[in-house]
Amino acid sequence: MSVRVCRLLASAVVTVLVLAAAATMSASAAPPLKITNCFRASTRPKLITLTCGDGNTVLKGLSWSSFGGSTARASGTFEMNTCEPNCAQGKDVSYPVTVKATSPRKCKGGLRVYNMITLQFTGRSPSGSNDFKHWTLGCPT
Repeated sequence: MSVRVCRLLASAVVTVLVLAAAATMSASAAPPLKITNCFRASTRPKLITLTCGDGNTVLKGLSWSSFGGSTARASGTFEMNTCEPNCAQGKDVSYPVTVKATSPRKCKGGLRVYNMITLQFTGRSPSGSNDFKHWTLGCPT
């Protein structure tokens, strides 16, 4: 075999190996993680509504220090309506928090979302704050 033919064969083999590796990597790459905000999922949202039925409890002003791995972290503000004497007349109160999103799960269509978030109040906290520390977000509805 001539040197030219050997080089052509070597180039062909290398090309096939590179294409096979690229196909394997793209087939096995998981879709990026997102976080559920009621009816939609997004990446690094600035606002998450925690009570989708009435919108009285939200996380806002979120600034994400990490996102996409098995755990995502943010800081922001937990805001809730006091609903006293009723929700229509209640006042919004705010508390600084750090947010940790965990437990990635699969949803329809290959969508992957963080399923759980845990809040840590970094200043004052609402009475009964343990009731507000853990939230299950699930898949968008």
